[in-house]
Amino acid sequence: MQLNDHWRKIVKTLIFAFLCTEMQTTYTHRDLAAKRGISLAEMDAIAAPTGKERFQLNMLAPHQASIRLLALERDYFGKGHICSGALVAPSVVLTVSSCLFSQVKKSNYHPSELRVVLGSPQRFAPHEQALVFGVTHIHHPPKDLALAIVMLEKDVPEDHPYIEAIGLPAPGATSILDAEHQNLLQINTWGYDGDIRELHDLVTLNATHTSCHQQQSKSPRICVQLKSCNYNRGQLYMDAGATLTERDRLVGLRSIDGAFEDVASHVDWILTKIGDGGNQNSAIWGILGFLVFTGYVITISTKSFST
Repeated sequence: MQLNDHWRKIVKTLIFAFLCTEMQTTYTHRDLAAKRGISLAEMDAIAAPTGKERFQLNMLAPHQASIRLLALERDYFGKGHICSGALVAPSVVLTVSSCLFSQVKKSNYHPSELRVVLGSPQRFAPHEQALVFGVTHIHHPPKDLALAIVMLEKDVPEDHPYIEAIGLPAPGATSILDAEHQNLLQINTWGYDGDIRELHDLVTLNATHTSCHQQQSKSPRICVQLKSCNYNRGQLYMDAGATLTERDRLVGLRSIDGAFEDVASHVDWILTKIGDGGNQNSAIWGILGFLVFTGYVITISTKSFST
């Protein structure tokens, strides 16, 4: 009798674990978000009309991802935001590896600690078309690179009206940016103002390429300067992982020290890790994690039988 009860507990535990892997995040905390957010009128960061037109204007960066800590996000939508990233394939988001490192624990965040929000240019108020994804795996870079690959739990729908992957440089290419070319660069970021208040709306800034000085990083960097009149309401502190784009191509992601990591130098490594960029690559890690958990349960159960 005791043996049957024990196995029932094991089966229930396995069923619960399986259901947890299938559950999607659905909380929004709209009331708290509305109270917490800093309005566009207060920030006056970008000139845009109101309502639907403003949303469409802000989504000139449909690739922009908000990477968040689940533990903080449970308090209210937007609190968990730690950095930006870029969707580059149906279930693949790129960001800088440093933003996935916990200074408190002195170790990398586990995938289960993270959530990725897409399709919501307002940090504290999710749009009805926004999607929230769990993370199944993180590919951390080798020592000479600086970007991390975040694998989502499922693909972004191809026909989503506000979310779209941005293109990567061609394999084997190097950055074509230099001070002599007038590259049409844009930066998309959340971040902070001069009073260290979080920006509610995603900000789009125009920039030009400039030379980097005293580059100490092992990975190639891109340095830019903002065009005049981009942000005339005081100082702006950009996110780690803020995206630097040229037309429909991802050029760089902002590092903590202010320069942008050169995406072109990472492309070969990225492609070897993500395959076709679909969820089947991400799902493998979820299955392996489930099998490891199952093995752990069986091991504990075996030990309890022997005592």
